[in-house]
Amino acid sequence: MSRSAWRFALPAAAGYLLLYLAWTFPLVTRFGSAFPAEPGNDAFVYLWNVWHLREAVVSGHNPLSTDWVLYPWGASLLLHAYTPILGLLNLPLGNAALAINLGLALSYALSGTGAAQLSRRWVRSPLLNLLSGLVFAFSPYKLLRLAGHYNLVLTATVPFYVMAFLDAFEWTPGRFWPRVRSWRAVGWCFALGFITLLSDYYVLFGLIYFSLGYALWFWLKLGQINWRGWRAWAGLAGLLGVSHVVIRLLRLAGLPDNAGFWWGGDVAGYLLPINSRWLETAAARAVFHDPNVFRTPGSIENVMFLGYALPVLALLLALWPGRPVSARRLDAAGRPLAWLLLLFVLLTLPELRVFGKRLLNLPTGALHFVPFFNNVRCPTRWVLFVSLLLPIVTFAALEARWQLGRWPRAALQGLSTGLLALVLLEFWPRPVPLSGAATIPEADRVAATLPGRVLLPLPLGLQDGYSLKGIMEPENLYYQSAHRKKLPLAYLSRVSPERFARFDADPVLRTLLRLQKAPNDTVVAPPTAAQAAAFRRLYQPDVVIVRPSLRDKAVLGYLRPVLPGYQERRFADGSVLLWDPAGK
Repeated sequence: MSRSAWRFALPAAAGYLLLYLAWTFPLVTRFGSAFPAEPGNDAFVYLWNVWHLREAVVSGHNPLSTDWVLYPWGASLLLHAYTPILGLLNLPLGNAALAINLGLALSYALSGTGAAQLSRRWVRSPLLNLLSGLVFAFSPYKLLRLAGHYNLVLTATVPFYVMAFLDAFEWTPGRFWPRVRSWRAVGWCFALGFITLLSDYYVLFGLIYFSLGYALWFWLKLGQINWRGWRAWAGLAGLLGVSHVVIRLLRLAGLPDNAGFWWGGDVAGYLLPINSRWLETAAARAVFHDPNVFRTPGSIENVMFLGYALPVLALLLALWPGRPVSARRLDAAGRPLAWLLLLFVLLTLPELRVFGKRLLNLPTGALHFVPFFNNVRCPTRWVLFVSLLLPIVTFAALEARWQLGRWPRAALQGLSTGLLALVLLEFWPRPVPLSGAATIPEADRVAATLPGRVLLPLPLGLQDGYSLKGIMEPENLYYQSAHRKKLPLAYLSRVSPERFARFDADPVLRTLLRLQKAPNDTVVAPPTAAQAAAFRRLYQPDVVIVRPSLRDKAVLGYLRPVLPGYQERRFADGSVLLWDPAGK
């Protein structure tokens, strides 16, 4: 970067970092002992990822395989959302919470700085460039996922990849292969892609879609279409009509779409200010939880809110008669960005749905029938790229309009300041929930002092992105980092059907899984001596913790004859600890 770029980037990064610390306060006061986490959410899985990778490397084991969970069989982590970039950061630190907090803070600061630098290619106003970085780094999409999906907020590579991609290639309409302008930039593309692979495969797919969508602009000569004639609009109407019918026939034929349409967005997701501290209302929450509007009511996967000020400004500029040519449109490299913005909006909506009303199957929905590409089954997550492109396209058009009108530069500064204040107000999140060492139950702390290798927590379950058996409480994965005992449960991105079948094949465990959910007065036959002995041989439970949620159920009574000779201790929170005094 040039010296002027550094002079802009360093204060910008510091500002974004301070904003992150302010919006997550009081996390900064507990950086080494707490982390953002919604109770029962996936954040505990990601902390386990960070802890486990270092545990495996330090002990000389393969970090992509484990028997710390799903004991005694173990599991592969190759297809798991492992976020190894945070695990690698933990290697020198040896503190999973600290590694997560440092990684997240750096990601937010660099995401904003990178987006602001990308915006500077076409936008002159420093305030508008800073606002571009703010929208990308701190969009409600990301802030809402901060306490659950760390992988989806590791977005620092995205704007830097886009800059490298634009520097690397020169495209010509109608030609398939571009001319390489900078092999160094090509190398940066691959390096940033690899770092993204270590962060999250959704974000990596987004980079692939950006690259293909950018190339498509030139392959199909989209920039040369004359939208003032009727033929272009007739062709568009024909494309929409044919794609709607074809996709409907494919769905009626039962062709698998990997639930892409089920998880697809609704226009309402762009309008509801969920998690906005000052704008979220009871009425918005009611719509958010309405099953007539959303197929997954209350799910954060429905949230695509980008505020009101920026989208309204973008629509006004797009519809304003006599639009001037912006610096972005004058630049051949920046010209496809408006098309890419539209493409990513359409990707979030595989079918056009407005407050639950299904209107049209959009052409982008066809991707959900294509193997490999349909592994990305939560299309609303593409709003991440909308948050990158929308401010750049909008602010470049705003400056062009301002110059055409010959309006005072000071007035633009005033408008930019007001817009920044409005976006801050719209994006300001509700307090981020925290978890940490202080939340580890006393029973798990005591378990850490007991001999033995295996801990059986109840309730327990096995869960992946598609299936669930039993009751999975992700907190157990975090507690493992304290008691350091292996667990018969697991919560992984992908678990093989064979592992699911084997999980409850044991009759004792199958009964325990049933009793977890059964009414309190459920009566079952006690296990036979042979069944109890087989259970002990297979799982080798040295310590058992029955959580307070099961204290009134028949679990404990069923378990006692299975574990003869185990000592028992009750805790103030209702937990019951059983352990084998002969455990080794």
